[in-house]
Amino acid sequence: MGIVANFGRTLVDISNVPQQRTGNTDLDQQDFLMIMVEQMRNQNPLEPQDNSQFFAQIAQFNQLSTMREIAVGIAKLVEVSGLANASSLIGRTVTAIMPRDADPETGFPRLPEAVTGVVTKVSFEPQGAVLHLGDRAIPAALVVEVA
Repeated sequence: MGIVANFGRTLVDISNVPQQRTGNTDLDQQDFLMIMVEQMRNQNPLEPQDNSQFFAQIAQFNQLSTMREIAVGIAKLVEVSGLANASSLIGRTVTAIMPRDADPETGFPRLPEAVTGVVTKVSFEPQGAVLHLGDRAIPAALVVEVA
C-alpha cells in the first residue's frame, strides 16, 4: 500500500514535509544517507536494486566530498596568498582608484578618486586584503600602481 500511495511522487516529496523544506540545495553526508535508506525502504521487493549501484553512489559522494574539501583548501590558500602579497606592500607607495558615492545634492554619480599614500598596515577582511594608507582603508584589489 505504501508504494502505491507514493506513486508519482519524488523522494523529496515523500521524505520532507513541505514546512520542513529549506532553500538550501547543498546535500551533506547525512542527507545522502537518508536518501539511500529511503531508496532501500521503497524499492520493489520483486526487483531489488543492485548493491553495486549503492556502492557506486557512495563512491561518487565520497569524490564530491573530497572535491569540496579541496575547493575550500584552495580558497584558503588564495586568501593567505593575497594577504602575503598585500603585506609585501607595507612601506611602499601605492595608488588606488576609489569609487565614490553619488553626489548627495544631485544624486548624480561622481568620478572615482585617485588615492596615493604609503602603506602602513595590512588587514584581511571578508572581502579580501585591505591596505591602510594613514587613516584610509583601501581594498588591495583597487590598487593600480606601486612605487
